This record gives sequence, C-alpha cells and structure tokens, in this order.
Amino acid sequence: GFVDEEMRYRINAFDWEKGFHSAMMAGGFDAVIGNPPYVRQELLGEQKTYFKSKYHTYQGTADLYVYFIELGVKLLKQGGLFSYIVANKWMRANYGKPLRQWLTQQCIEEIMDFGDLPVFQTATTYPCILRIRKAPPRETFAAVEVETLDFADLSLYAREHQFTVNQQALDEDTWTLADTHTQDLLAKLRQTGITLDEYVQGKIYYGIKTGYNEAFVINAETRDRLIAQDPRSAELIKPFLVGRDVKRYQTLNPDKFLIFARHGLNIQNYPAIKEYLLQFKQRLMPRPKDWKGDNWAGRKPGPYEWYEIQDTVAYYEEFEQPKIIYAEIAQVGRFTIDQENIFGDTTTYILGSDSKYLLGVLNSKLWTFLFSNISSEIRGGFYRWKRQYMAPLPIRTIDFADPADVARHDRMVGLVEQMLDL
Repeated sequence: GFVDEEMRYRINAFDWEKGFHSAMMAGGFDAVIGNPPYVRQELLGEQKTYFKSKYHTYQGTADLYVYFIELGVKLLKQGGLFSYIVANKWMRANYGKPLRQWLTQQCIEEIMDFGDLPVFQTATTYPCILRIRKAPPRETFAAVEVETLDFADLSLYAREHQFTVNQQALDEDTWTLADTHTQDLLAKLRQTGITLDEYVQGKIYYGIKTGYNEAFVINAETRDRLIAQDPRSAELIKPFLVGRDVKRYQTLNPDKFLIFARHGLNIQNYPAIKEYLLQFKQRLMPRPKDWKGDNWAGRKPGPYEWYEIQDTVAYYEEFEQPKIIYAEIAQVGRFTIDQENIFGDTTTYILGSDSKYLLGVLNSKLWTFLFSNISSEIRGGFYRWKRQYMAPLPIRTIDFADPADVARHDRMVGLVEQMLDL
C-alpha cells in the first residue's frame, strides 16, 4: 500500500538483488565481515515498523546492530562465512532474546568474547567476534574468553584457549559461554529449590529515583534545620544511602537523608520543606509533553508535581520493613540486613525478606558463581546485580520435616549471625 511505499522511500533500504546482482544470482556472498553500526533504539523511531515486518530478531528495545547480524547471515550463500565484531550485550540483555532464539537455529562456529578489554581504545564497548557458517545448526561451537590483548597472533591464541560450548543446551533467556562441564553444573543447580522471585514472593525492588538528587538528598545539618523550622518535616525525611555504602553483612550507617516527597503529597502541610525545595524549582519542573527542543532545564515528563520525586515508588512501604538490601554494581554479592527503615538510591536493590538463611545463600561464593554466568559484566570484573538476572536464580529450599535439612538451615543461620555480630 501507499504507507509501505512511503516507508520504504524514507528508510531508503538497499536493494541487494540490483546492487550485487551476480553475487545474489550465485546464491549469496562467500563471506560477510564487518563492524556494524551501533544505534540505540531510542533513535530508530519510525524505522522500527519496517524492522518489525522484516526481521525475526526484532525487539522494540534492540540496538540497530541486531538487525545487521540477521541481514549479514541472510546474504550468505550455502557454506558461506559470516563474521562480525559486535557488542556482547546481545548474549544477556532482554532485547537480545529474539536474536538468541534465532541464533540457536544457525550454524555457529565460534564466539570470541573480549569482556572489558580495550579493543577499541577510544571506547569501552565489550566486544565479541561472532562467526557463523550458512549451514544447518550443530550441537556444539568453539568459544574463547580473551583475557589479554598481549598476543602475537589472535588465531593462535584462540586455538590455545578455546573450549566447547553445547549449543543445544543454550536457551533464549541468557547465554553463558561455559564449557560443557560448567553448563551441566549450572543446569543441575537451576533445578534446585525454587527461584529467588518465588522465594521472596516477587518482592525484588530497585531504589528510589528522584530525578534530581541534588534537591532531595540532604545532609544531617539540613535535616536538623528543616525539623527545627517545622517538626512535621520529620515525616518526610528518611535515612538514605547509595550502593557503595552497602557491604556484605555490615551494619548500615547512612550519613545522608532523603526528602521522600511521594506523589499526591500536600506540600502545604510541610512549609519548611516547600521553602527548601523552592530554590530548585526550575530544575525540578517536569517537561511538558508538547515541549519542543532539547534544552529543557528540568526533569523528564511525568505525572508528578515539581516538589515530588520522579517515580511513583508504589512499593515504598517495603523500605520501612525489615529487609535485605544490596549493591547493584559489585564484583561479588554485597548483601546485608536492614532493620532501620533505610531508603536506597537506584544503585541499590531491596528484597522483601529478612531471612538470615537467604542472606547466607546470597552472600555465598556459589551464588556469585551462578550470578556471574547470567549477568552482564562491566569494566573491572564488576557485575550488574539487576532484578532480571537475580529473579530466576535458584534458592535451595528447606524441608523443615527433615532433621538433616533443619540442621543445614540452622548451621547457615548460625554462621550468618556470627558474620553480622562481627
């Protein structure tokens, strides 16, 4: 129809049949190699309609490079070879799920992952090299985790360090480049108990996003002054910390406070806080939806007043319950128990449980091992301990009718209590 023709004209899709007639008549290219462009989904706009209709790998939040992978393989003739250097985020990101599903039907020959090594010196890109042959899928492929750029020959390094990955064992949820022994161990562990999401009844929550911490996060001196001016100010002021303040088993001692101005607040009831926030009013204003231009001085659009924090935080009451709190960016699990109704920023998460048994499991080397095989890794060996990675991991449940199981539970709790006391 007219809309399709108009869309094709605007996107200016390349006609491979005409542009490379002889190659396409021969069944496709012998080889496709490259470094595809990286364009975030926010900038793709109306082109998404075209991608959705043309690509199996389409996902609304996918980066443009995802479609370049599918197209590159499609352009090969039978037996041809594809190889891209591309960001490794597709292996674990939510937007990579359709791509992972599609890749399980391809003949992967090798994936070489460079982790956080500075392959491109001007940017941290977390690259990998993906090699695919146009052929039916096989049971296994070779993988290499490159740990240094100090080598004379990459192909020689790959041969010396490669291991075998069972392609048949990979699913669409997340891909782990692990040898078959590790894959078998991970599969065994995942069949144990129930998921963390079930264990805490879905209560895995990220910290408070104010949209402008400079206004809402205050020190003790400012807190005391606001309460002295109006005692009701104390109702809105909460102890507050960031992820780097959270350590394994350690008592939390926040030295900052949060003006927790939730949506629906009657600011007239808190004159001292209103007066304090007024100095930031221009920077706190939500951008109107019909605003044109890039230079809005305030916060993003949303159904909130200028004096309210940006997010609704419907689960806010969970912060004022005993809970487990943990750092979102960490090399190993950094979990501890909070009994003091502490609020955290977006670099923290909370779990709606104060189980010491659970705390011991989460802080264990075993849990970090499990997590490291599912989470995206960032520079310096740090992981992003996000809900999407945490929720599906297994927690060994206890059968309290079994004395041996009760003994295991009590032993764990005893050790955790020693750590908390220390």
